[in-house]
Amino acid sequence: MLRVLSLFVFTGLLVNFAQASGIRGVIRSTGGQPLPYASILVKGTNLGTMANDEGRYEITLQPGGYEVQFQYLGHKTLVKKVEVGADVQTLDVVMEEAAVNLAEVKIGQGREDPAYTIMRKAISMARFHQLETESWSARTYVKGTFRITDIPMLARGLLKKANMEVGTTYVLESINELSFRQPNTVKERIISIRSNLPPGTQPSINFARFSFYQPQLGDLVSPLSPRAFNYYRFEYQGYFTDHGQTINKIRVIPRSKGLNTVAGTLNIVEDTWSLHSLGFTYTDENGFNYTLKQLFSVIQSVWMPVSSEITLKASYLGAKGEARYVTSVRNYQIKVNPKYHQAPTIVDEKIEKEEAVALKKQKIDSKTALAQKAVTRKQLRKLAQKMEKEDRQERKTGGEDVAVVRNYSYAIDTLARIRSGTFWEQERQVPLTEIEVKGYQRADSVYKANEAKIKRDSLKNTPKFRFPHLLTGHTYNYGKRSETEWYPRSLTFESPLMSLTKLDFFNTVEGYLLKSRIDYSRRMGRFARWNAGVSGRYAFARERLNGGLNIGYTNPKNSITLTAGRNVFQFNAANPISEGINTIYTLLNEQNYLKIYEKSYLALNGFQRLSDKVSLSAGVSFERRYPLTNNALSGWRDVTERQFSSNDPENLELNNQTAFPTHNATIITAALTYRPFAKAAIFNGQRFTINNNSPNFTLRNRSGFGGTSFNQVEFSVNDAMRVAKGSLRYLARLGTFYGNSPKYLMDFKHFNGNQTLLQNEGTENFRLLDYYTFSTANRYAQAHADYEFRKFLLTQFPTLQLAGLRENVFVNTLFTNKTNLFELGYGFSGILKTLGLEVVTTFQDGKYRQIGFRVRTAL
Repeated sequence: MLRVLSLFVFTGLLVNFAQASGIRGVIRSTGGQPLPYASILVKGTNLGTMANDEGRYEITLQPGGYEVQFQYLGHKTLVKKVEVGADVQTLDVVMEEAAVNLAEVKIGQGREDPAYTIMRKAISMARFHQLETESWSARTYVKGTFRITDIPMLARGLLKKANMEVGTTYVLESINELSFRQPNTVKERIISIRSNLPPGTQPSINFARFSFYQPQLGDLVSPLSPRAFNYYRFEYQGYFTDHGQTINKIRVIPRSKGLNTVAGTLNIVEDTWSLHSLGFTYTDENGFNYTLKQLFSVIQSVWMPVSSEITLKASYLGAKGEARYVTSVRNYQIKVNPKYHQAPTIVDEKIEKEEAVALKKQKIDSKTALAQKAVTRKQLRKLAQKMEKEDRQERKTGGEDVAVVRNYSYAIDTLARIRSGTFWEQERQVPLTEIEVKGYQRADSVYKANEAKIKRDSLKNTPKFRFPHLLTGHTYNYGKRSETEWYPRSLTFESPLMSLTKLDFFNTVEGYLLKSRIDYSRRMGRFARWNAGVSGRYAFARERLNGGLNIGYTNPKNSITLTAGRNVFQFNAANPISEGINTIYTLLNEQNYLKIYEKSYLALNGFQRLSDKVSLSAGVSFERRYPLTNNALSGWRDVTERQFSSNDPENLELNNQTAFPTHNATIITAALTYRPFAKAAIFNGQRFTINNNSPNFTLRNRSGFGGTSFNQVEFSVNDAMRVAKGSLRYLARLGTFYGNSPKYLMDFKHFNGNQTLLQNEGTENFRLLDYYTFSTANRYAQAHADYEFRKFLLTQFPTLQLAGLRENVFVNTLFTNKTNLFELGYGFSGILKTLGLEVVTTFQDGKYRQIGFRVRTAL
């Protein structure tokens, strides 16, 4: 019956297509080469499409006369007049390369390349071009093609399990409605999706939303960023004409080949300094190579993007693949903002010095300054700031929430995956290539071979236990999954044997141990969820099973967690040494750095976001604490001159008398955090805080009652920011105990030390500090700074930088009543993507103490 229905639908499509009218053809260069993904627009209408990978195109038109515009990067825009009858007619076109003329410009010693004045003007106008459309809407066609060209034999089983094959071309197409309203509201709706990828694959990425007018696109620095001259050199290649306007061709060259920069060609419209087209290449931190092309066309006097193409070639650990995303934009509806849509005469202070001096004294009126008036770049920058400030105040007066910097709505139509072929023939109009057709056929055959299993799983959709899960652990996802959300329920089982893979299976107190946990999570709406879990930890040397229970609820504004149980904990709750690293040192080098005690507990913790800038957290814990002693006498390797140290840590303030009796304790904590520059973002109606480039100021108090009595207050500030050509992370913290001071070590203020060769990542981690020697119950201050260079010593070599190598210098300081410590170090990371090396020098109490080396690891 299904085959009969399919035949009926297919026959209907053929009849529909036979009755359609329009044009089709192949777009080629003068050399006869097809021009893939060329843009086609029907002038005077909202109709448009793009060619496929073979340069073939087709577009449905009603009978009548039309002017059809063809565009391709580096080629002259071609306009053809065509009379469309009752059927489809063939219109093959040949596009000529744009003749680039070289202006009579002398670039000699001491003379600046004219590309720089063009780029300075384009950069000064970039913000105006971002703001010149008050709103716009469009319909986009997005097609992604993917192909895995090679994969290691060991991973082929996972690929087969996902119903994918090496060499098959997978196609993902979508028709989207996209709209934008100043200053930051974007709405995207997926109208239809067509794909031969396995079920559950997410819809495609819409590159129509990205703009190089933005200073930063992810980690990429745009050539139109105000910081561009720190990252790029520019060369003037000449000019050509398009739409009767002069287009300047600029070569973009990274000052240092590496990450965060693009290389290629940028074409800029003279006088308006708008983007005309661009073609770039870049490499990301994984070593993947990208090619990006974008074409613009005049829509209601504004140069708007009409097509984008991005290709990717990737190779990682023996796996190779390639992908391409193309986006065609049509049906533009634009509302121009005349306040910003102007073309002033820009005076470059570096070139036109006399004119700039004369203009410097003139007063700038924001209402008339852009109306073909001469302004300097500096005046233009101040003008943009003033105009945006006025706009912001106007929106605020109108009741708009100006703290929101991004408002994005994303939805998938309920009919998206079941729309008819007729809909696709009318909307897509981009012919599939022979390879893509074969990819659909081959993937369909693989899917049909597994259709019974897929249907069975989708109908029952319940967790299925298999014996190997006892060894490997497993996450069971079930419930109905929507297009934009994960499964509503999940159950995760962590196998006890996974402790072996993490190396956290031995310490001197518990001997060999096994750990396991089960976690259940249920989604309550799009952004909220509650979870519950149970964990177990069996110590063979103590013949004891410990564990705990937890239950919690969280959403973007608040969370609450209740925990209870009996388990072992490090004296420093920040866990400065990982159990895996401790296992290695204990068994192989007879050094037991992990110091633990046991406690039974009942704890309640909560978090509340009071505003975008202020949040409050608080908690109470009722505890009974028990001392522990070593039970293991030796590890795998017996080191003659060494024996295991006591499980009681050494501490100067307690004169190394850190043993404690069993006792009760009630600990109450509260913290208030302020982020002065935090902003807000909205996704599908839910508000989130964006804390980028805003320092966090935190005031925290901790008090103990019962068997312990103390009060502690501390203030801290931390941030991560871009500085010059690198990035800076810092943290500063100072605090003191007041009233009563704690008498048991676990209540002291601890600092994240390290006495092993292996070093974990973390801004506040010391490299050569003992774990507990300088823990304090008095006043303290610590500060940490870590600066990562874009280019320093080893990263002067592009090969190493592109391989993901990162260099940094760091400083750590500590001040207590027992020591003044200063660490200065240099390191690099990115070896095999996971490892790094450091060299550190330590000064204590103003004197040189030692030099040490560390290996960065994720253990």
